Amino acid sequence: MAFVLTLAFVLALTGGCDRREKLYVLNWYDYINEDLVKEFEKEFGVKVVLDSVTSNESMYNKIETRAGKYDIVIPSEYMVDRMCRDGMLNELDFSKIPNYDVNNVDPKLQELRDQYFREQQKYSVPYFWGTLAIMYNNAKPGIKELVEEHEWAVFFDRSIIPANVSVGMYDSSRDAVAAALFYLNQSSNPTSVSELDAAETALVNFNYDFWGTDNIKDVILTGNLDIALVYSGDYFDTVFYAQEIGSEITFGMHVPTNRNNVWFDNFAIPVTATKIDLAHAFINFFLDHDNALENAVYVGYCPTLHNVYEELLENEDLQDIVHHPGYYPGNVENAEVYVMLEREIAERMDYILTRARSK
Repeated sequence: MAFVLTLAFVLALTGGCDRREKLYVLNWYDYINEDLVKEFEKEFGVKVVLDSVTSNESMYNKIETRAGKYDIVIPSEYMVDRMCRDGMLNELDFSKIPNYDVNNVDPKLQELRDQYFREQQKYSVPYFWGTLAIMYNNAKPGIKELVEEHEWAVFFDRSIIPANVSVGMYDSSRDAVAAALFYLNQSSNPTSVSELDAAETALVNFNYDFWGTDNIKDVILTGNLDIALVYSGDYFDTVFYAQEIGSEITFGMHVPTNRNNVWFDNFAIPVTATKIDLAHAFINFFLDHDNALENAVYVGYCPTLHNVYEELLENEDLQDIVHHPGYYPGNVENAEVYVMLEREIAERMDYILTRARSK
């Protein structure tokens, strides 16, 4: 009897273990529809393990140090470039991704891909795209007008900021320095360290009231921050959330269109992958038209597939979102895409961020 009870206890412990094949995905927080992930799991009889990072640099470090056996990563374009150059990505087998059609990639996005990253297209397919943006507290009088008139200057010229207005900066050296460079009418892709001197002064001297990443939009939502640098999709994600909880939309967004960063995140398969075929199947699943449409509605960012974007434009429930001037990144004139920087320039950017945060 004791043996039977012991055996039953062991079976009870092991019976609940998930023996399904696992696919490890390294993504950004809340950047995929998990209901669709469950559908993929059901269709392929596997378990998808989601992990998240808050920066491209963290994603790079996890792959470089082989901190996990990730099968899928979703880095931004400049990090795809860096990972490719450092031999950290597998070339994709497009015969296993039949849902991918380069002719269905948004034409303005494809122009940027061809201009900046022609070679890297063998290693990745675009997921979502967007811009840098200024999110603001619309409940406080005058802020909307302030942001629209001064654009990037609201992050670097304290003299135009009223005493009762708080300003937050995105805690990413690449983005914070880029905003400063745009303010100075310089390129976000400097070729020498000396080009960063004025940007360093602008960032270090401002004394920001808040630093954040994914959480910065939430602080705007609660009314505890008035102006912040965000990604354009952060605003739309917050709109969806506010609508879901029945909250009034007391915030807005302005996208500087004269000079701005246009970014695009990508599916890629790193050299740490052990489930190569399954990784291709995962990418193909999320490029399916209906799945891509459902995922775009959930995530809030502009889809990279042209036919999905066109269908969203006709969605009566999403008119305030998809027709917002900041939704479609193709509206940006003089768009700049981040490229891989020389190591000393990237390190100087990190140093600038450290100095600015310490103020």
